[in-house]
Amino acid sequence: MNGKRKAALAGSVVLVPAAVLLGVLILFVAAVANGAVGHDEEGDAAAPAAAGGAPAAVAGINSVMLSAYTRAAANVSTVRPKCRGMRWSVIAGIGKIESNHAAGRTVTANGNITPHILGVRLNGSGAGGNTSSFSDTDHGLLDGDTAYDRAVGPMQFLPSTWNGPSGQDGNADGVKDPQNAYDAALGTAVYLCGTGTADLSRTDQLRNAIYRYNHSATYVADVTNHITEYDALPTDTGAGGAATGRAGAVINAARSEIGTPYVWGGGSTTGPTKGGYDCSGLMLYAFHQGAGITLPRTSQQMRHTGTHVNRAHIQPGDLIVINNDGNWGHVGLYTGNNTMIHAPRPGKNVETTSLAGYWEKYDWDVRRVL
Repeated sequence: MNGKRKAALAGSVVLVPAAVLLGVLILFVAAVANGAVGHDEEGDAAAPAAAGGAPAAVAGINSVMLSAYTRAAANVSTVRPKCRGMRWSVIAGIGKIESNHAAGRTVTANGNITPHILGVRLNGSGAGGNTSSFSDTDHGLLDGDTAYDRAVGPMQFLPSTWNGPSGQDGNADGVKDPQNAYDAALGTAVYLCGTGTADLSRTDQLRNAIYRYNHSATYVADVTNHITEYDALPTDTGAGGAATGRAGAVINAARSEIGTPYVWGGGSTTGPTKGGYDCSGLMLYAFHQGAGITLPRTSQQMRHTGTHVNRAHIQPGDLIVINNDGNWGHVGLYTGNNTMIHAPRPGKNVETTSLAGYWEKYDWDVRRVL
């Protein structure tokens, strides 16, 4: 909205009958609600792909841990806007050394890790190679030790570090938990970025950041070796060919949210709200983050954005508005190979799913916004 138009609106008083306002409100709520119902039959989708230029799967890395790494790399700029060059492999390199990616633990879809990961008691005994003593700083709340600190979680944060600016809520559940994969991964990205200007695509700055994480030249060498290994892996595009440019950026933004819970009415241009996304909220986030485009809020409204494309000519990055409920109540993002990313319904998480079977039997309105 330009300044003149904003001033004109500010200087006007428009009286609208209460019945009209109520009707508009009811229509909006109904439009959002339609995304939460009407497709209970689609069944369980295939395992979700990873995000942000990462492989679909990496040997030795739990799928949720991989999702946590890629989401953290994609989202760290919202916490550290002066940081550039963060990628999933950097966070994974730390995770490999610190806990072998939470190996041997159970990692739930929302990132919670059980049993908890605790380092040795830092009492200066030399256990674990550490001869420095760290007295308790958290009254045992994070590490269960009221005398000395222990490193906690898959990324092995000291309680004092986690309780500072490094502690993050990576899965948007309102809790900063170092034993949660998404929280710990974002905390690691934030710590590596620091508070100043940083470009981790530069080898010297990356090595300095890793050294800040652990003051050991051997540690830096080990982590960077793993980063190099992960960087060499082929990335997954989710399409027959790589989705590039703005389409690729939008897809990567959506993929970074894989594993986030479905929440009716959830999602904005900046990320999950109320702990998650509904189908249109996820699209709102992906297009704004990836291409700077602010879509309308509901799937019904999204039918009138961009241009209509025949289903046979669909391309990665296109919106698919689906009439599975008689009211065009669902929307997803096409990623290629007959798959889409979407927020399905209550009780499920953001996922990549096949369009074959359940979804293909309904009418689609494919919208090309990019």
